[in-house]
Amino acid sequence: MGYHNFPRLIGILFSCKSLIIFGEHSTSRLIVLSQVILSLQLPFAVIPLVMFTSNRRLMGEFVNPLWLKSLAWLVAIIIVGLNVWLLLQSILIWLGFNL
Repeated sequence: MGYHNFPRLIGILFSCKSLIIFGEHSTSRLIVLSQVILSLQLPFAVIPLVMFTSNRRLMGEFVNPLWLKSLAWLVAIIIVGLNVWLLLQSILIWLGFNL
């Protein structure tokens, strides 16, 4: 087993531990939680990607055209906005406000 399989092993062990501790009914909650965490990480990948692929000095002739750059920034703003909305909803629920 190579070192590149180590993160997979950690993920599998965490999943098995959670299944043993919380039971089978918690698997759907864990899947939703993992997707929420992934969605919160998405802007940290999308925004630098748009910045790099829109930079003529870095990309040369393969730079994004203006229409694609505009569309990419729009999508990035929507992703960030939805994440802010998710965080606000979660905080308000945690504080006891009914939505």
